[in-house]
Amino acid sequence: MKVSITNATKRFGKVVAVDDVSFDIRDGELFFLLGPSGCGKTTVLRLIAGFYAPDAGQILFDGQPVNNVPPNKRNTGMVFQNYALWPHMTVAENVAYGLDVRAVPRAEKDRRVRDALAIVHMGELAGRSPTQLSGGQQQRVALARALVINPGILLLDEPLSNLDAKLRLETREEITRVHRETGQTMLYVTHDQKEALSMADRIGVMNAGRLVQVASPHEVYRSPNSRFVADFIGEMNFIEGKVAQCGGGFATVATECGNLTAVATRAFQVGDAVLCGIRPEALTPAPVGAEDNLIFAVVERATYLGEVQQYRLKLAGGQPLRALETNPEVVREPGDNLTLSVRPQDITLFTP
Repeated sequence: MKVSITNATKRFGKVVAVDDVSFDIRDGELFFLLGPSGCGKTTVLRLIAGFYAPDAGQILFDGQPVNNVPPNKRNTGMVFQNYALWPHMTVAENVAYGLDVRAVPRAEKDRRVRDALAIVHMGELAGRSPTQLSGGQQQRVALARALVINPGILLLDEPLSNLDAKLRLETREEITRVHRETGQTMLYVTHDQKEALSMADRIGVMNAGRLVQVASPHEVYRSPNSRFVADFIGEMNFIEGKVAQCGGGFATVATECGNLTAVATRAFQVGDAVLCGIRPEALTPAPVGAEDNLIFAVVERATYLGEVQQYRLKLAGGQPLRALETNPEVVREPGDNLTLSVRPQDITLFTP
């Protein structure tokens, strides 16, 4: 099922929780809404579910408006943060609950429950109580319960937030596998960047009630369209400067650490104030003979982790900088001088 949000706005008193948001979730897509707490992402999910009515705009399922359709008539499935399983029911009875409400015949119900539990690899535990399961197993049961009703869209509201790190990784892989095998349309809400980057077909990034970028994980990380997105998704160094030269798809920026040449994805004028955004992993010790895009810094702290070495650095003017070296051959000490280089395609230019 395709879901379209068109100019949706939702207010709670004077607070605008969702501010003129528009996007599409494609049929069979695993779409993520990502943003900090209070950005409006869960409110968007609840608008789609029908728990809230928009103050303006439309929600469409396969092109049909559903603003006035109650939640129980929208054919959506929900997976919550806290599992919401009935402790007095078995795993199979929990999964069957939605089918019982829909008065599905016994034979069909039993088949669909078996199929749903098989999808999440929980068939052997069908007779257990939820209290006998781990957190990851309970979340898989909650996923099966949502899938068994054959929803048009599956809504997942920060489903891994109550799990420890190991279980989060395992359940993340399970959800990705289930999506791949079923082709189920899914909307996944989270504040966890790693979840979004590793699982999503596309990501919508929200800030202060507005949708600020929609793109693939690779594009959101490599080509953020604003300082907010760049700073929220992973780590980013920002170096102030002014455009000294531009043309041919490149811009040379005069900064406190010298001239840096960047790929210019939009038009700049000489003299424009810009921010050079550079990911820590894009800053690497300069090879012998390198002359362009060099940055000279002093090591404040070096953290050796075996396969990588993380640096906290300081530029001549005092600005902090973070860098990352893969497969380091030398363990550097505080006070060491370090010359770094960065490729033009690894510098993103932002308007301050």
